[in-house]
Amino acid sequence: MAASEGPVQDLCEEATCPICLEYFRDPVIIHECGHNFCRSCLIQCWEKSEGEASCPQCRETVEQSSITRNQQLANFVEIAKKFSHLGGKKAAEGKRSVCEKHQEPLKLFCQEDESPICLVCNVSKEHKGHEVIPLEEASQEYKDQISNCLDNVRKEREKILKFKADAEKESQDLLKQTGAEREKMVAEFRRLHQFLEEQEKRILAQMAEVEKEIAAKREEHLARLSGELSSLDSLIREMEEKLQEPESELLQDIGSFMQRSQEKENLEDPPVAFPPALKWKIWDFCDINPFLEGVMKQFRDTVESGLELQKENVTLDPDTANPWLILPEDRKSVRRGKVYQDLPDNPERFDTHGFVLGCEGFTAGRHFWEVIVGREERWGVGVARKSVKRKGILSFGPIEGIWGFGKWDGGYVPLKAPVPREEPKRIRVALNCEGGRVSFYDADTAALLCTFLAASFSVETIQPLFLVSAKGHLAL
Repeated sequence: MAASEGPVQDLCEEATCPICLEYFRDPVIIHECGHNFCRSCLIQCWEKSEGEASCPQCRETVEQSSITRNQQLANFVEIAKKFSHLGGKKAAEGKRSVCEKHQEPLKLFCQEDESPICLVCNVSKEHKGHEVIPLEEASQEYKDQISNCLDNVRKEREKILKFKADAEKESQDLLKQTGAEREKMVAEFRRLHQFLEEQEKRILAQMAEVEKEIAAKREEHLARLSGELSSLDSLIREMEEKLQEPESELLQDIGSFMQRSQEKENLEDPPVAFPPALKWKIWDFCDINPFLEGVMKQFRDTVESGLELQKENVTLDPDTANPWLILPEDRKSVRRGKVYQDLPDNPERFDTHGFVLGCEGFTAGRHFWEVIVGREERWGVGVARKSVKRKGILSFGPIEGIWGFGKWDGGYVPLKAPVPREEPKRIRVALNCEGGRVSFYDADTAALLCTFLAASFSVETIQPLFLVSAKGHLAL
C-alpha cells in the first residue's frame, strides 16, 4: 500500500480495515459503536467467536443485524486508492517512481484514465486526446479531495458516536421510567393482596364467631332437652311400676300421681334452638359468595380489558357536528367549510364552536386513537363527557367537561403543556377510564405532550372530541 508521510499517512489509516490491515472492501459500519470493517472480515471474525457478537475493535456487544454498508467510506477508499498510485512510496535511496512500460519518470497524470504517466505515455496513441496535468497538480487536487472526504468521514463518525451516546442515554431514561412504573405496579398489587387478605380474615373471623354461637346454642338446647328426657323417662318407669301394683296400693295417693302424670302429657314445645337472628347471619354469608363471584368477574373483566390497551376505530357523529363543519361519507375526517349549513338544530349539535364528537363512548378500560393534524394552525383533540354543553359559548377545558390538547395561534393549549421539541403532525389520544387519566402523545416519536391526572369522569360516558377552526382539517 503506497502512501506519503503526514496527512496522507492518516488518510491511509482511515481507509484501512483494522482486521486485515488492507484497504476496506465492501465497508460496513456497526451502529452501536461507530467502527468500520470489511464485511467479509467482520463476518469471519464473528463466525470464529463463541457467544454473543461483539465489535472486534472495542468489544462492545452488538446485534449482527445492526451493520449496514458505509457508502461514504467506500467512496473515500476509492479516492485513497487513486491517490496511492500518484504519490507512491519513496525508495530508500530516494529514487522517483518510474513508468513500468517506458522506465521514464512519472511526471504527468491522465485524468481520463486516472493514472500517473510519463512523457512518452503522453504522446502515445493510448493517451492521445486525453486531458493531462502535471503530477504535482493532480496530487494536490486529490489531496484536497481526500482531505475534504476525510473531514466528512470523521464528522460522520462523530455523528455516529453522538447517536450512540444519545441512544445510550435514552435507553437509561426508558429503563429508569420502566423501573419506576414496575415499583408502582408491584406496590399496587401488594396493596390489593393485602386488602383481599384483610377482608378474607374479617369474613372468616365473623363466620368463626357464628360457628361458635351455633355450637353454644346446640349445647344449651341439647342440655335442656336431655333434662326433659330424663324427667320423662323417670315418670314412664314410675307409671309402668304403678300399673303392676295391687288395687289397694295403686289407689293410694292416686290423685297426686295422676296430676303429675297429666302435666307431662301436653308439654310446651321447647324454645327455638337457633333463633332467627343467628340464621340471618348465616343467610348473609350465603349471600356474600354470589356477591364475591360477581365482583370478581367484574374485577377480572375490568382488569383484563384495562391491561390491554385497545386501539379504537373512531368515527365522527354528524348529529353533533357544528354546521360549519363538513364530514365525508366515511366520517373519518372533518374540515371547516366556507358556508354555514342549514342543518337541524337538534339537542346534540354544537351551535357556536367548531366541535364534533366521536360516535364511540367509553366507561371502562384503556383506549387510544390517532388524529392527523398535519400543519394546521388551529385545532384541538381530546375527550368530553357525554353531557358536555352543546349550545352557547364553551371553553376548551376540564371545567366544561373537556380534556383536550391543541394548537392555537402559534401556541399550544393547555398553556401548562410544554412546547414540543418538534411540531407534531399526528396526535395519539390515550384514555384511561379507571385511572381518570387522559394523555396526548406525538404519535410519530412517542413523545409525551400533555397529561390530565385525576380527571373527574365520574360514571359518565366519555367520547372523543375534535375542534376545527378556519381552513382547518383533521383526519382519523
